[in-house]
Formats: sequence, C-alpha cells, structure tokens
Amino acid sequence: MPDRHLPGTLYAERLGRLQELIVAAEAEAFLCLPGTNFHYLTGLNPGRSERLIALLVPAEGHPELVAPAFERERLVHNRMFAEVRSWDEDENPFRLVADRLSKPRTRARTVVLEATTDVVTSARLARADDRLDLVPDEEVMDALRSRKSAAELALLRHAIRITHDAREEVVKGLKPGTTEAEAAEALTAALTARSGEPAWALAQFAAGASVPHGAPGQRRLAKGDVVLLDCGTSFGGYQGDITRTFVFGGEPAGEVKKVMQIVKKAHDAAVAEAGPGVPCEDVDEAARKVIEKSGYGEFFTHRTGHGLGMDVHEAPYLVKGNRRRLSAGNVVTVEPGIYLPGKFGVRHENDVVVTEAGAEVMVEK
Repeated sequence: MPDRHLPGTLYAERLGRLQELIVAAEAEAFLCLPGTNFHYLTGLNPGRSERLIALLVPAEGHPELVAPAFERERLVHNRMFAEVRSWDEDENPFRLVADRLSKPRTRARTVVLEATTDVVTSARLARADDRLDLVPDEEVMDALRSRKSAAELALLRHAIRITHDAREEVVKGLKPGTTEAEAAEALTAALTARSGEPAWALAQFAAGASVPHGAPGQRRLAKGDVVLLDCGTSFGGYQGDITRTFVFGGEPAGEVKKVMQIVKKAHDAAVAEAGPGVPCEDVDEAARKVIEKSGYGEFFTHRTGHGLGMDVHEAPYLVKGNRRRLSAGNVVTVEPGIYLPGKFGVRHENDVVVTEAGAEVMVEK
C-alpha cells in the first residue's frame, strides 16, 4: 500500500514549476483559493468560506498565504510558505492581497486567478486595486496537474484497485429484490471501508441503465436484468473510477450480448489509439467509429472519457473537437456506452495511463 501522503519535496517542485508557468503566461503572480488546486499545490485544503484564505504565488520569490488571524496557528506549520500574512476581522483582506502584489519584490500587474475563483472575490480584488489585470486561469493548473508523477500514479493505482475489489465484493452479494438505492449504498459503504476516504456509486438496473447518469431509485433487481455499476473512491486524494455492466443471474444473450460486445470492442479500440502525441479527439473517434459502424451511433451520447486525478473529472477530455495531444503521464478514463431508451444501457469504463509506448489499462478484469 502506498503512503497516502506525498513527500513535501513534491509540493516544492510543483510551486517551482508553477512559477515557471506564471512567467510563460507573461504574468507576475498566481492567486489560488482553497479547493483541489490549492490542495495540489500545498497539501492543504483549509476550506472556503466568506473569510478570505488565498495562496499568493509570485513569479519570483516565496509563496505566501493570506488568512484570517485566528486561522494562523492552523496554517502556519506548512513550510511551503515564507510566512502567513494574517488579517483581522475588521480589516479588508483584499486590500492586504493588493498590497502584497504591489511590493517591489512582486510588482504584479497581471495576476492569474485560479479557475474556480468566484466572481465576488475577483470583483473585490479589482476594487482593492484597479491597476491589477486579473486573468482567469485556463491552462496553468491544467499543465501542472494533467501529467502525473510516479507518486501520484501509485496513489491512483491503489484507488482504482480498491474500487475494482469493492465492486466485485458487492456484486457477489446482490440478491433478487435489492433496490438500486440499496445496491448503491452497499457499494459506497464497501468503497469507504476499504479506502477510508469519500466514495460514490451509481447502480442502475434494466431500463434504468438506459440513462447514462441515472440516479439510483427503488427499481428492484430481478434475474436477467442488465446491471450497470459506476463507482469510485479516493486514496490519498486521488480517484478511482470504474464502470461495469453485466446480467444478473445469467449470461448475456440476444441484443444485450451484441451491445456488450460492441461496447467492449469500442473500448479496446480507444485504448489502442491512445498514446503520446495522439489528439484527444482521435481517441474518441476510434471508439465512436466502432459503435457507428455497428448501427448504434445515435445511442452513444457522451464523450469517450475524461482526465482522472485529484478530481474525478479533469483535463484532458476525450471528445470531438479537442485537438490537444495526449502526453506520457496523462491518466484518462475510457468509457464508451450504448443506451437504448426504455430497454437497457451498457457502459464499459477503465482508467488508462498514457505511457511513452502507448497506453496501459491500470486495472483490467
């Protein structure tokens, strides 16, 4: 089992690389609010509230953390920062941020705002100093997070293994009469018991499986039903995400068997297409061609996959029109599906790492 905690040196490397990207973006600083990106850069996620906590990373010099004074003791232990700049309840924290940006060491005028920065925070910062050019981040954190290190891949592999094993355990315990909601609850519990971290699950039976992301309801399981289970959990903050479709109490037959074979063939074609330098849309097209050639193209209603890391859905996205090229270290889901309204649906999803030689399914069974 890998250590859930990444080495502190990795966060220092990330912040150093971020500074290089700030310079490449022709900016002077990067401002990040608590959330996944904040956690990625610092190993902390102090939570977001009406009281401003912000990570300020200048293009040159040491990052700083701006936080309420009463939060100082909770945050000051993080050695990534030269110091925590605290503000009292009767002070304007946005003025403090603007002042830090105008110090000679920084002299920031163009500031990249982390992608989930809310409009109110942006507006308050602009009012604090109207000389600042505030630019929303569309590429900087993506460039950092999309290529996984060996330590990140170890956490991802373990999360994926936990997800796979928990799903198999729950499948063995399914009984006639079990509701979709009960199956999803059992799967979430099994995932959490193994990971000790947040988990989620979808369980869809028979016609319920024809809705790609249908909410588990009170439909009861019967022999011969198509069962679609989509689930995941995190380990060390990194996610697993697997979908499998099977027939309860029997073997696939007729159109169900045909569709399952087509979807698996589409999955395999997409994995075979993926590799360094391959445009994301080409991977999507590889899966889509198989399904369209089989006459089910109109029933494949979503993209082929998405990036996977600290978030279940992150860049890069395997979708038509995305000409971004895959790189070694990218981790993506490959999950083609066919959904026949009122009848059943099939999706087959694996998590795939792009390697120097091509692509590897991280857990395949």
